Amino acid sequence: INPPPPNLDGLIWGPITRDDLTKIVELAGRCYLSDGGLHFLFEPDEIISDFFPDEPGAAIGALNADGQLVACNAITLSGDSRSLRATIVGYVRPDMRGRGFGTYLMRWSQMQAESLLAGAAADQRVLRICTESLTETANRLYGAHGFKQVMEELVMRRDPDMPLPDRALPPDVTVTSWQPDLADQFFQAYDSAFRERPGFPGYRSATEWVDSWMDDDFRPEWSLLARTGEVPLGFLTGTSNPPHGYVMQVGVIPTMRRRG
Repeated sequence: INPPPPNLDGLIWGPITRDDLTKIVELAGRCYLSDGGLHFLFEPDEIISDFFPDEPGAAIGALNADGQLVACNAITLSGDSRSLRATIVGYVRPDMRGRGFGTYLMRWSQMQAESLLAGAAADQRVLRICTESLTETANRLYGAHGFKQVMEELVMRRDPDMPLPDRALPPDVTVTSWQPDLADQFFQAYDSAFRERPGFPGYRSATEWVDSWMDDDFRPEWSLLARTGEVPLGFLTGTSNPPHGYVMQVGVIPTMRRRG
């Protein structure tokens, strides 16, 4: 039995589909302006992948009297019978928060998850929330429903018109841009720099690591390897999603840190 939705006049609750994409994008845009995040993660293609992937799931939303979407949630399933993962994603319009939407959508999602995850053993079920802009209020809501934060990525921005610091490389260090025949050395620098990081993936080979991030957004001319001779000391990989550019990963091997 689904929990009853907030009793607010003029709202109509029901399933949402790809036909509602424009309304979801408009709602996501309002949340982005209020909560922050990376703009491209709120664009139509990303919304489709979050709400309507080619996997089992369900999505619900509330329309006001003007036909605008004021809240929505989706839960989708991935994995197989050995390990199933249900992922929750959703939005509530900023001016409609504090009225019970979040609590209702959390309960609705968890009840949907009970059905979606029924095919896996209890110790192989994963229920997670995915958000691109975690606010304090949202964090309290998730914590109240038993969720614990397990991964976080912070984004720092820099004006590209700002002058660059005048800092020379250490002696005998050279920098080379990405080339496929340097993949092993890029990987060696990555592996040494990131091995002690919590949740380190532990890629088995340079090929596996490169395959994890090589796509149309990758910018080889921005991606650099610092070396002394043939010994890799540090690396940087760059991507672009116009009008933005990104340092995707940057790392220095432990023995060469704090040397500029």
